[in-house]
Amino acid sequence: MTTIKDVANEAGVSISTVSRILNFDDTLSVGEDTRRRVLEVAEKLQYKKRNKRQVKTGKQIAIVQWHTDKEELSDLYYLQIEYGIENKAASLGATIERVTYESIDKNRIKNFDGIIAVGKFDKTEVTELASYGLPVICIGENYLQYGLDCIRSDFESPVRKIVDRFIEKGINDIGMIAGKELTVTEKQGVRDPRVATFNQYLSEKGLYNSDFVFQGPFGPDSGFELMNEAIGKLGDKLPHGFMIGSDSMAVGVLRALQQHNIKVPDRVSIISFNDVAIAKYTSPALTTVHVHTELMGERAIEMLLQRIKNPKKVPELTIIATELVNRESSK
Repeated sequence: MTTIKDVANEAGVSISTVSRILNFDDTLSVGEDTRRRVLEVAEKLQYKKRNKRQVKTGKQIAIVQWHTDKEELSDLYYLQIEYGIENKAASLGATIERVTYESIDKNRIKNFDGIIAVGKFDKTEVTELASYGLPVICIGENYLQYGLDCIRSDFESPVRKIVDRFIEKGINDIGMIAGKELTVTEKQGVRDPRVATFNQYLSEKGLYNSDFVFQGPFGPDSGFELMNEAIGKLGDKLPHGFMIGSDSMAVGVLRALQQHNIKVPDRVSIISFNDVAIAKYTSPALTTVHVHTELMGERAIEMLLQRIKNPKKVPELTIIATELVNRESSK
């Protein structure tokens, strides 16, 4: 099992620096390069050593990122997916290049063999990507209506499992701190299937309370602010169970609860999503839904190669299962 010492050794920094970076300590004065290096090392070591890069032969693939590099470091879900893409590409002798949607060179990208678009894109953006005449695989949403192959995680099933788990533990007052996202070009709100399933499933059980649902940007600062808002608004009526939209949000949630001397999991049980490396190093360690991000990236490469080989193949939607990882933050 990877330890903080392993991360520190590979990143070339102290153990305390690693701990503070993984807990998004904003009082730590380190450069962005150091922060990125530590987070990337932690993510790599959580799974396995990445394959050594092979000679640059074979297909050339562009990874089009939805987020900027800085945004990606505040919520590591997409970074994990990209490692899966890179690992699979390296094993097949393909080369990849990362670009953000806004930085695409429209003339240069046509020299690639295909595109893997990672994130949440609106109609304008999807239409633009398809206009380059290259095979496009999308990771994150269902884009079958645009004739594109796509991959997404099953986020609906774990929401129901988490609710059932809370109820089995005698927790019937259940809250949610969820992420809220907008597309880059059209500034459209992105539907989160976890929020929709949470609202519907709790309503079916007669347990839904809109006062217990808080939404804001993904990331630790937002998690901290939203939990503080919940504590201030609800006081003693603060739910005993909370579902959190991402592990990075949960880091901020834990910090807010600790500052208010609210014990986890004795008073509030926390279950989050994604199972990025930081989930193991919080205090308490996070119970979280493991999303098979590396598998999503690997499958995207496979689907792209199939699409290149057979351009007229019927578009497919692949849904990857998730699983709950039990740690210390929930009863």
